[in-house]
Amino acid sequence: METLEIAKINLRHNSLLSIAAAVMLCLLTPLLIGTANLDRNSAAMPLEMFVSLIGIILLTPVFQPEQKEEIHDLVSSKHCSTEKVYLIRTLYSVVVLVLLICLFAVYMKIQGSDVTMIQVFGTAANAIFLGSMGMLISAPTGNTVIGYMPPFLYYVLNIGMGPKLGSFYLFSMVLGNYRAKIWLLAAGVLMIMVSLFLTRILQQHT
Repeated sequence: METLEIAKINLRHNSLLSIAAAVMLCLLTPLLIGTANLDRNSAAMPLEMFVSLIGIILLTPVFQPEQKEEIHDLVSSKHCSTEKVYLIRTLYSVVVLVLLICLFAVYMKIQGSDVTMIQVFGTAANAIFLGSMGMLISAPTGNTVIGYMPPFLYYVLNIGMGPKLGSFYLFSMVLGNYRAKIWLLAAGVLMIMVSLFLTRILQQHT
């Protein structure tokens, strides 16, 4: 019950703006790129190039509230650890992320596009990888704005370098390659774990 209460409070006070921004990006995507009557490879384009950016929007700000000193002191004074709060925020952000991707995939399916569950998985892997990169930078710097920069730079790097990035190429599904998504997901989960560990270490020394 405590976990649910923490999730509800954080959703209401800390995450609604990020969720609204992620929803807005999903709503804008059909206006920016075609989503109807696409074959399997073409259907991957709006998912990989636009929808996967919601990972940056949802995961990068996980540590943001406590980066304000007064909120950090308030949370630290509670019996629930800040590490638990961060973990809960991360988990429900991933759930929202997956839910939005699934809803967008259903929308594309209704429009006659050939969207599969493996593409949903691949888009989620992209989103988690990009968002976890933001978390990893935000944790030690204590600055969410700085955290947004590396994932967006990496996104631009993918546009410039293309498949030369190998297993860490974000847009591999357009080429029919799905194996890279396993590496992206594994790297994303690892970066989330490292960022949570870093916040714990840093808090012990403050």
